[in-house]
Amino acid sequence: MDSHMCRNCKEFFGCQDGLCSKCFKLEKLKSETIRALPELISAVPPPVEETKQPPPQVIQDPDRCWTCKKVVGPLSFQCKCQHNFCSRHRVPEVHGCTFDHRTLGIRKLSEDNPQVVAEKFNKLR
Repeated sequence: MDSHMCRNCKEFFGCQDGLCSKCFKLEKLKSETIRALPELISAVPPPVEETKQPPPQVIQDPDRCWTCKKVVGPLSFQCKCQHNFCSRHRVPEVHGCTFDHRTLGIRKLSEDNPQVVAEKFNKLR
């Protein structure tokens, strides 16, 4: 039986390929990585360009309704969109509110009422 040393590490005896089991695994891993590299590169999505959002509207006068510009003074209603409204435009659906009330409500409900799941009972036979 003719034994040859590994051609990479020269520490262990190699097989017919000239590599020991340790070096053979490393070579196989390298070749698989190089073979899979084009697939990995094509799978990476292109960078997303940031869209510029318009700056939020500046509150002009806190004593006036944002929609109808009526003078309301201390009787104004402040919405979560940080604007003041008269009694006619205080409802978010009426003044076209940009704040997402639905998501806020869902998030608050999930925080206040965590889901309780009881453990299952084993059936008695």
